[in-house]
Amino acid sequence: MLTRIDHIGIACFDLDKTVEFYRATYGFEVFHSEVNEEQGVREAMLKINDTSDGGASYLQLLEPTRPDSTVAKWLDKNGEGVHHIAFGTADVDADAADIKDKGVRVLYEEPRRGSMGSRITFLHPKDCHGVLTELVTSAPVESPEH
Repeated sequence: MLTRIDHIGIACFDLDKTVEFYRATYGFEVFHSEVNEEQGVREAMLKINDTSDGGASYLQLLEPTRPDSTVAKWLDKNGEGVHHIAFGTADVDADAADIKDKGVRVLYEEPRRGSMGSRITFLHPKDCHGVLTELVTSAPVESPEH
């Protein structure tokens, strides 16, 4: 089932300023960055470490690109900070179905495209003790993209 913490999503108002904070304070470097038009965010993935299942753990910094995006609405309500936690899985479809069978609402009928070509879905925070939870099946990563 779930194999690791894939990433912690952190919502921010200024991606460049936030990246610089994590670089200067902790020495974390950007492994990958992209704009996800569907989700209305510009993001940077900061790699923390490799994991025993062949994946990695990241901090995902998220800056909204439009005021109607989910992250923009979250920032308006909560300010900057931890937005979600994501767990890695070899099969997001099977694990989402299994978790749904246990009474947890899955927010996407079908998994969507996430960072670095991954497949993702989210679990409703009201069913996860207030934590927005993401399930991620990573795409094979051959080399960093920027």
